[in-house]
Amino acid sequence: MLPNPLGFWVPAAFCLILASSSFPLVSCFGLYPQNSQLYASSRRPVRVKIVNVDRFGAKGDGRWDDTQAFEKAWKAACSSTGPTTVFAVPKKKIYLLKPITFAGPCRANNIMFQIFGTIKASRDMKDYENDRRHWIKFESLQNFRVKGGGTIDGNGQIWWQNSCKVNTRLTYLICGQAVTFYECNNIIVSNLKFRNSQKMHVSFDKCADVKVVRLFVAAPENSPNTDGIHVTATQNIQISRCVIKTGDDCISIVSGSRNVKATDITCGPGHGISIGSLGAGNSGAQVSDVVVNRAILTGTSNGVRIKTWQVNRILPTHSLLFFPSAQ
Repeated sequence: MLPNPLGFWVPAAFCLILASSSFPLVSCFGLYPQNSQLYASSRRPVRVKIVNVDRFGAKGDGRWDDTQAFEKAWKAACSSTGPTTVFAVPKKKIYLLKPITFAGPCRANNIMFQIFGTIKASRDMKDYENDRRHWIKFESLQNFRVKGGGTIDGNGQIWWQNSCKVNTRLTYLICGQAVTFYECNNIIVSNLKFRNSQKMHVSFDKCADVKVVRLFVAAPENSPNTDGIHVTATQNIQISRCVIKTGDDCISIVSGSRNVKATDITCGPGHGISIGSLGAGNSGAQVSDVVVNRAILTGTSNGVRIKTWQVNRILPTHSLLFFPSAQ
C-alpha cells in the first residue's frame, strides 16, 4: 500500500485477470513512478495456471467423497510447466477427504495451495486402514505455499472417544495427524484455520526453511494428543502470530530440530509450549537454538517446559535455549 496526496492509502498495484482455459493471463499494473524499475516490473504479465478442484469432479457438498478429484487435480498441478501454479479449493464449500498424499517432487517451480473453503476428514475409521498415522500429507515439495483463509477440519471426535486416554478400558489407538509436511523445503503455511484434529494439527517432519504465520488452531481442552504445531527433525522454522487453543501442547519441539523461533504466540487452553519429550527408550536426543518471544499463555497447565525421560546416560546439549518475554 502507498499513501497518496489525499492522505489515505491506496493499493500498490492492481491486477487484471484475462480469462483463458488453463493458463489465465494475469496482468499487474502498479502505482510506482513510471521511470522506476518497480513500475516496469509490475507491468509484466505473469502467467499463472489455476487448477480448480471442482473442474476435476469435486462436489464440495460435505457428503460426497472428493478424494479422487483432489488426487487428479494435484497430478495436473504438480506436472504444470508454468512459472506459478495455484491449486484452488473454492470458498463456501465443504470437501470431504479420506487420507491423501500430495507428493513431489513436482515439475512445477512454484505451487500455491489455496484453501478458501473447508476441507473435512472422513468420519469412517475404515477409511484409515492403510495409513492411520496421516490424513493429509505433503511430501518432498519445494517452494511451496499453503494459504487462503479456509479451514481444515480433522473431524476428530470419533477418534477422541476411542482413545485410551479418554476411556482407560480401551487399548492404545493409532490415529493420524491432520496435516503433515514431510521432507519439504522452503515452504510457507499461513492464514488458515485448523480444527478438531484426530491427533496433532500441523506437523513438520524433516523439513527446512519453514515459515508458519497467522494460524488459528482450536480443539476442546479435553481432546487427547491434539498438539497445535509439532516440530520434529526440522531446521530453520519461524512460527509467528498464531493463536492455539487445544488439549495438548500448543507447540511441541522434539529431537533433531534446530533454529526454531516462535514469536507472538497466543496459547491456551493447552499444555503450554514444550521441548520434548526427549530420550524415550534411552535414546540420544538433541534440540538446539530455540527462541520463544512475546508468548501469552492463558489457562495452560504449564508455561514453557523441557520434557525428558529418565535415561542411563546424559543427553548432550550443544547450545542454549532462550525463552525471553514469555508471560
